[in-house]
Amino acid sequence: MPGSFTFSSLPKQPVPLVVVSPRRILADLLSKGWVENAIPFIAFVLVAGGIMLTTRDYFGATNLLNLAQYATDGGLLVLALLIVVAVGGIDLSVGSNFAMSAFVALYCFHILGLPTPVILAASLAAGGLTGAVNGVLAGLIGCGALLATLGTMITVRGLYTLASQARLVEISTSARVDDLWDWIGFERWLGLPVGFWALLIVAACVFVMFRQSRFGWHILAVGGNRKAARHGGIQVKLTIFLAYLLGGLVVGLAGFLYAARQNSVGSDTGVGMEFFALTALVVGLGGFVPGRGAVLSVLVGFATVYLFNNAMINAGYRGDFVQLSMGAILIVILAADVKFRKNRHRLLASTYLDPVRVDIDGVKGMDGLMPHEIRPKLREAEILAPGKLDGPEDVILDADGNLYCGNRDGRLLRLRPPDYSRVEVVAKIGGRPLGLAFDPEGRIVTCVAGMGLLRVTMDGAVELLTDQTGRSLLSVQDDTTIRMADDLDIAPDGTIYFTDATKRYDIENWGLDLLEGRPNGRLLSYDPRTRKTRTVCDNLVFPNGVCVTHDGKFLLVASTWSCSILIFDLANAAAGPRVFLSGLPGYPDNINRASDGGYWVALAGMRNPIIDQSMKYPALRRRMTRRVPPTNWLFGNLNIGGVLKLDGDGRIADALWDAPGGPLYMITSMREHEGSLFMGGVTNNKIGRLRLENADNGWTGPKSYWGEG
Repeated sequence: MPGSFTFSSLPKQPVPLVVVSPRRILADLLSKGWVENAIPFIAFVLVAGGIMLTTRDYFGATNLLNLAQYATDGGLLVLALLIVVAVGGIDLSVGSNFAMSAFVALYCFHILGLPTPVILAASLAAGGLTGAVNGVLAGLIGCGALLATLGTMITVRGLYTLASQARLVEISTSARVDDLWDWIGFERWLGLPVGFWALLIVAACVFVMFRQSRFGWHILAVGGNRKAARHGGIQVKLTIFLAYLLGGLVVGLAGFLYAARQNSVGSDTGVGMEFFALTALVVGLGGFVPGRGAVLSVLVGFATVYLFNNAMINAGYRGDFVQLSMGAILIVILAADVKFRKNRHRLLASTYLDPVRVDIDGVKGMDGLMPHEIRPKLREAEILAPGKLDGPEDVILDADGNLYCGNRDGRLLRLRPPDYSRVEVVAKIGGRPLGLAFDPEGRIVTCVAGMGLLRVTMDGAVELLTDQTGRSLLSVQDDTTIRMADDLDIAPDGTIYFTDATKRYDIENWGLDLLEGRPNGRLLSYDPRTRKTRTVCDNLVFPNGVCVTHDGKFLLVASTWSCSILIFDLANAAAGPRVFLSGLPGYPDNINRASDGGYWVALAGMRNPIIDQSMKYPALRRRMTRRVPPTNWLFGNLNIGGVLKLDGDGRIADALWDAPGGPLYMITSMREHEGSLFMGGVTNNKIGRLRLENADNGWTGPKSYWGEG
């Protein structure tokens, strides 16, 4: 019968509100993507700080507006170069293209007298034409990007020189006035120059393109690995062509805005701009890095170079000295950036593991039940489907006796009774199924490591229920993604309770969570009616197995590394857990109901004094991960398979052990069905079936949860 324990009489399990650790904060910061841009950002801060200390009112409102007015040209050219470099190319013609686009705009305005919108289209066409020529040469034909764009740079510069000399007088003496033209060139909107707004809009569009659009992803894929992109079905040559075309259009826009502001061109227009833009790009990206669409980074690099160059010229330094200083600073920034990027992952690896002292309750309630004290009852188990399975972490049976389990390769399998020798594929999920449960409609709900919570119908349809929860308010790292969904159970009202065993490690590195010993896991819930996921309790120590009690009022959760079982009151789960049972002889995994009102607990490994003692010394475990191969790390004894039988009040009533070296090692799950116990293991290639004494031969899991219907 179900237990008669009183929830309020059980000891409370302390759960920290937040896990605070300087090492963890440092590791979380180092794992952030934007940390790659730390050196360029620091360089920008140092340059801005130096200017602020040496130049009075440089960052006053008037000068800032003036800087914004003239930043448009260079900023747009840097964005154009970013697009081209991201696809794996380079464009030396941006300066010449910029000058030609500006000339086309002025020619259309002063000589042809065209409306401003038409002039904009003509300038874009001029820039796009040069970009298209580069795209044909570098993309469609396959010429080297450096030589191709060097050729267009020289050619377009020659055409510009001839055209501008022929029409310079007419343009400079023209008296045409147009309100829209002047508004674009000189006015402000919402306090900022119109051209600067154009720069911000283009930057936002390029940012969204790289982050959200298929074309942007194709550019990054081609730049990252052309062969892989080609094998992935991407039209590599066309993508390169379109990237150069888009870069040319951005340059054309820059030329138009320059023409509207300056209203004239000279023989030196655009000269050296390609090298200025390349310098800004290199500072922002830390070199020519194909496959990266780091818009914010290159804008920071541009701002650094732009401010430094402007401040030195305003201070009266000669141009050659400015160039010398720019080169020296570029070398320093790049050297520091390369050094940081090279050692970032090494630093992250050395700080990410963050062990803490752990004191585990001694073994209790096991008198006369330890492996050396009783006969190995699992030695009598029948072995099902040997060699036909690979890592059935959880097993479950329907009312008809069909057995279901996950497979390491991502398949959900069904074994037919009575001998369970025939294996069928129910569904191909794509990730590794762990915990399993039947919902009231007879569908299987499963936790899939790295994917979240999924539901599978008997005809093989797979539906993702949830893969995210709310972010922890005090977490540096974004922990919304469910990283290691482990086990689940379904309450009488249909709410699905499941565990995210660790927020810091994946299924391939779960052992590191043991060595760390910190509360990195959480208990989550999913409501199928509202499709909402919430965090019931955060900062638990590797929460694993989940089981709703027989009366449907409480929830049992195995805390693997603390060798204990916690219990939540479902009527007030936010109040936190209490300790249902502690001092287990091994590491509890899944928990499931038994026919007599008690519970079965799988032990994935056995404790030993050496491991318990090592958990008290964080520095020892940290040194161990640095100096000892992972195959020699201290872990629980996984060679003895074990299942504990608890009564309804949480007392250990029996223990089932396999013989040392037996076939049922590292048992991670078990289900009782019609008088037999079926056992699976995350590293096994088989399932064990043991006939139980004094069990209810008519009892099944689905009937226990959902009745006869």
